[in-house]
Amino acid sequence: MSKYNVLIARLKKEMAKIQSAVQAAVAQADKAQKTGDGDYLLAAALSVQNFYMGVEQAFEEIAKQIDGSLPVGASSHRELLEQMALNIPDIRPSVIQSDTLTRLNEYRGFRHVVIHRYGFELYPDRIRALVEQLPNCNDDLTRDITAFCEFLTQLSQAL
Repeated sequence: MSKYNVLIARLKKEMAKIQSAVQAAVAQADKAQKTGDGDYLLAAALSVQNFYMGVEQAFEEIAKQIDGSLPVGASSHRELLEQMALNIPDIRPSVIQSDTLTRLNEYRGFRHVVIHRYGFELYPDRIRALVEQLPNCNDDLTRDITAFCEFLTQLSQAL
């Protein structure tokens, strides 16, 4: 069994979890809108955080298995995201496109805020805006990861 096949399976599993986080965020934000209950909006914020944590999990797998280099230190989250947009000659094409990088960077920043703030310090309008953009961001991510998995499949078949 090729290490590429294992990575493809892990990426597909992580993408399914990411999709669940997106669906949960949208459903929770809808409930918040319908009921006026701010707790649903806080739950949506947590689901948005879960979305990005899943993205990072997928990117960490790629960084470890393919790149052989996982950033560490205070700026490691930003560096990992930027690393996934790099075309690394003789190793791999970029995992994500530049537009996906830009979108995901907003969620990276929000993940940091959710982790380091009290729930009541989060801005409801910001949560709503991120949830509203989340399905499109996830579509871009899915497109990019699918293309990357196709690249890995070709590598696996070449062995």
